[in-house]
Amino acid sequence: MDHDDITRYTLELDICEREGTLGNRRAIDLLRSEFALALNASYFIALSGDDIDVGAVSRSIPQAGVARYVVVLELVERVPAMTDEQADELLRREFQRALNASYFLRVCREDLDVRLVARERVSTQAAELRAA
Repeated sequence: MDHDDITRYTLELDICEREGTLGNRRAIDLLRSEFALALNASYFIALSGDDIDVGAVSRSIPQAGVARYVVVLELVERVPAMTDEQADELLRREFQRALNASYFLRVCREDLDVRLVARERVSTQAAELRAA
């Protein structure tokens, strides 16, 4: 990955979990596993032609039956000039494509709600420190 061009996406995923009895660690591991499968199958390629790093993931339960995951993705954007609104729309389409192909179904019972909370360029130095 060319560190000069890394963009960090912070996402919120609201999910009606398939198995709500999983603890935080197991639920997060399952979500990471689904991301890995979807990325290996080239979903989210419209966002980046390079590797996408799934960074920090946290989980909370803001209301009964719904889990909120905060997920950080780092990637080299395919179209860096797009607006935040365009990035959000593209992200939603890519999640829908992955869901249509049955990715993330081990995590959620139905469609998930995805929001792009933040989109920012990451400095070269910060990316290199994180990789070390």
